[in-house]
Amino acid sequence: MPKISLLLLTKNEQDNLKKWGNWIHELSCINEIVVIDDESTDDTIKILKSLSTDKLSVNIFKRKLNDNFSSQRNFGLSKCHNDWVLFLDADEIPTPKTITYLNKVSPKNGYNYSFKRDIIYLNHPISYGQCLRDKPIKLFNKNEGKFVNPVHEIWQSSATTIYSQQIIHHYSIKNLNSFLEKINLYSAIRAKELFDQKDTANLWQIIFYPKFKFIDLYFLKLGFLDGVAGLILSLSLSFNSFLVRSKLWHLSQK
Repeated sequence: MPKISLLLLTKNEQDNLKKWGNWIHELSCINEIVVIDDESTDDTIKILKSLSTDKLSVNIFKRKLNDNFSSQRNFGLSKCHNDWVLFLDADEIPTPKTITYLNKVSPKNGYNYSFKRDIIYLNHPISYGQCLRDKPIKLFNKNEGKFVNPVHEIWQSSATTIYSQQIIHHYSIKNLNSFLEKINLYSAIRAKELFDQKDTANLWQIIFYPKFKFIDLYFLKLGFLDGVAGLILSLSLSFNSFLVRSKLWHLSQK
């Protein structure tokens, strides 16, 4: 079974990384963590270095994000010594069953491996709405594709994707304030991406895109089954749609 590199982007992730010591060393398939750090000012680097052991190296590279997550990840791939790469964020933790799966899997060339990702919001797991079809590719051969999109980047590859049915918990929403800050950042990057592609926004898009987004997440993708947390998440992502189109319209007026 080939050894696997874990690719990680960081920027002031000390609170999330404090949880890594509880599970990262159970991943015996991982022999290196490749970190691309965007000028962290907290204890992120200190915590990462503490994870290093004789069996697990932690290689840290400083590189500014410049509003392009794909560029950051592709740079990270060039620093991975192994062909096979597990792509996780600092706020993602595989379940014990997923860790067992990763330790036993023998990945084959020509295949990508996707995982089910659930959001943990205020200790409430959200499995529907935004998460219903959230099955990102997390394990792949770095020579068979690349990351695309400046924000909400994905692995693009001609390889066949296998859905592993394993779950990764995504602790991306600590509270509503931090979530809205993230939405504000991501919507600005997305609006700039659309603007560079010569896309435009009009009054009707600003009005109806958020409404359709909410209907899709809350009703069509069953977000209502996640209770109050599902409602808050659906409304927040609808607001994100409003911000993207509003910022795109603003950019076109300059």
